[in-house]
Amino acid sequence: SSVLMGMSMGAKDKPEAERVLGQGFLLSLVAAAFFTALALVFKDSLLQFSGATAGIFPLALPYFTITAVGSVLTFLLMATSTAFNAQGDNFTPTKCFAVSTLVNIVLDPIMIFGFGGFPALGIAGAAVATLVSQLVFLVLAIRILMSERMSVRLRLSNLGVEWKSVKKVFDIGVPASLTQTLNPLGFSALMFIVSGVFLEAGAAAFSIGFRIEFFAFIPAIGFGFGSMAMMGQNIGAGNMERVHEIFKTVVQLGAGAALLFGIASALLAPLIVGVFTTDPLVTEYALQYFRIVPFGYAFFAVAFIEASVFQGLGRSWPGFWITFGRIVLTVGVAIVAIHVFGLPIWSVWSSLVVGNVVASLFGYIWVRWEINHTKPHQVPEHPASAEESMPAPIA
Repeated sequence: SSVLMGMSMGAKDKPEAERVLGQGFLLSLVAAAFFTALALVFKDSLLQFSGATAGIFPLALPYFTITAVGSVLTFLLMATSTAFNAQGDNFTPTKCFAVSTLVNIVLDPIMIFGFGGFPALGIAGAAVATLVSQLVFLVLAIRILMSERMSVRLRLSNLGVEWKSVKKVFDIGVPASLTQTLNPLGFSALMFIVSGVFLEAGAAAFSIGFRIEFFAFIPAIGFGFGSMAMMGQNIGAGNMERVHEIFKTVVQLGAGAALLFGIASALLAPLIVGVFTTDPLVTEYALQYFRIVPFGYAFFAVAFIEASVFQGLGRSWPGFWITFGRIVLTVGVAIVAIHVFGLPIWSVWSSLVVGNVVASLFGYIWVRWEINHTKPHQVPEHPASAEESMPAPIA
């Protein structure tokens, strides 16, 4: 929906942009209902597949159940954030997230440990605090999104089903959604492999590494989503030269930020691992992780950006196949290394780098080819009042 909103804004078609916005919210509600039911039905299997062993499972189950029941908030939160992003406004949701995070920080100790007559809920309390903080974000953000200050507003009249707009959102949204599910599935598959061979020590080391490396990808996430809005608006306006510049710039920024974080992670590995564990075997596995995987951070960031860029071009399937290929290659190399050659855990960490490097280089060539063959959208004629209400494409 963010991509189609951007294209419509670039083409000065405000009514279509607002229709797409409404359809995005409607489809988010439908998707939330479907995936909530799926998660609750298969919650035991999903947790076990994700590496929740006998000691972890009873702790993970209540948290997962509560967050799954309230997952509609997460779906709407994403829909709201992308609606601001499509209009080139990422600062407003950032401020709302800041308030939401503050609420979460205050509620976490109260609901986990109990306070002032409020009962201690344990890990379940952390889940409840998360949902309350998400609700706070939604109330603040949706009020702003429905206000007159927005170029494209969320209107209740656009929440009904309009199959033409729904189809457009589905064409981009379905493969984009599948792409987003691949990363946690790939993580779960690797966790399953690691925990099966290297037991809880391997799983703990992998969890430590994954927690830290997530921060390396935050800039890539931001740059990737930003590129979707900018590409959508400029394709809608017919400015393909700027689309080339956007791709070049966002790759440089995302890869550069991830590279710097990777270097810092490798240098500070002993300090980082020491924060999480004192177990000698977990420490050994985790230190090996930080000596190998950070060298692939920049490539992973580029692969993520490439998937976002394809969405900005209105073609989500290439991004899906790049991500799918990266995960299949990573898991395949790990399986062969462990079960065929009997290599130690460092081979799994190396498989992550191999998958990232190959996927990002292949994706870079594919993106350049697609941009060169993407035709600018024809700008429709609209009344002057409609054109005057729309901003210029993001430079």
